[in-house]
Amino acid sequence: MTVLIFIASILVLVGVHEAGHFLAARAFGVYVREFAIGIGPVLVSTKRKSTKYSLRLIPIGGYVLMAGEDRCEAGDEIPADQILYNKPPYVRAIISLSGALCNIALALVVTLAVVWASAFPILQVADVIPGSPAAAVLEPGDRIVAIDGETIYTTDQITKAIRRAGASPIDIQVVRSGTTLHVTAVPRYSKEASRYEIGVYFGPSAPTNEIIKLESTSPLYAAGVRDGDRIVGVNGELIETETGLIVALEAAFEASDAVTLEIARGDERLSLSLARQDRTADVVVDGTTFANLGVDYHRPGFGNGLALGIRQFASYVTLLGQSIRGIIGGSIPAKDAIQGPIGIAKVVRQGFDLGFLVFLQILAFLNLNLGLINLIPFPALDGSRVAFALYEWVRGRPIPPEKEGIIHAVGFVILIGLMILITYQDILRLFR
Repeated sequence: MTVLIFIASILVLVGVHEAGHFLAARAFGVYVREFAIGIGPVLVSTKRKSTKYSLRLIPIGGYVLMAGEDRCEAGDEIPADQILYNKPPYVRAIISLSGALCNIALALVVTLAVVWASAFPILQVADVIPGSPAAAVLEPGDRIVAIDGETIYTTDQITKAIRRAGASPIDIQVVRSGTTLHVTAVPRYSKEASRYEIGVYFGPSAPTNEIIKLESTSPLYAAGVRDGDRIVGVNGELIETETGLIVALEAAFEASDAVTLEIARGDERLSLSLARQDRTADVVVDGTTFANLGVDYHRPGFGNGLALGIRQFASYVTLLGQSIRGIIGGSIPAKDAIQGPIGIAKVVRQGFDLGFLVFLQILAFLNLNLGLINLIPFPALDGSRVAFALYEWVRGRPIPPEKEGIIHAVGFVILIGLMILITYQDILRLFR
């Protein structure tokens, strides 16, 4: 199944990319000899008009073979005006760009489709920070519907709304116990975080302090906590939510290696001791399921979905840019950040197992990745062909074909070497 999902994904990536080159070449009247998906021996092929369409054995690439691509077209079989390098430099640049642009366009379309098809959980107040602006107006379980008239779907929207407001009041529309309310909070600047905040934790649900299931391997179980208990205090501090418990444990662990938990078990009140033992608060609550106040969903519709989709697409671009800068700068190890065919196959299978919409998001990111990387002006990539075309346009005459061919050949060998190295790293990861 993993192999089939991987092959289908690669066929989409490569097919869209090569289709971009093919359609652009046809639009500008360039003679196309072959449109191939995959490399190596031909599995199936057909010829329509002047073009051979083929599916080849190894699904890790493809190509569009155009007349005169290597500047060495001979004979009078093909009209001169249909040979690629008889076209103006700007035409060749557009044809070279078209593959990458089609991948990027597909990434945007898929991202928008995923957003439009998704039902977003209405964000809830998981807890508030005592003494914060939110503490006076918000309660755990409040559903955040809108801020300053903008319907809220993601925590990123909340962060940006608070940042825009600065020290000015913000109007927060919430649903509390089935009633719609409007409350006002004035963000407060945090020197520690270097931003304006209102002091609230958000999430798709609001877990309470009541435990409905506790694994026997949990540190809380070892401390004496049981199913049905409510954790109502940590070292005397009142606890009402899971988030509040985690925050209180983190603060308590900074001061001591042991804390006292106040437990409500039916009509009883118990005090239990919990040792830190070099564990974080998240580890302490691991294996614990807390009751929550339910989850509600809403869909963004066309207009909001368009804005959210573009924002999500922009975040993909930002993430990819940060990754590339991190690899170049050395802060991100290249061997861990770059995935080859085996790594990609694993990722797309995991996405597929998590759901079709998750798989589509991964497919969108891979399309964006392929498109942007191909724009890099490295020999054998589309970006280098654009660079050569622009150089000819500015200089007034092309680089000698034999020199350009050597440059692309060297680049291709380097890329194949990198692919082998990355695949080797993928194999090593399987045994770690």
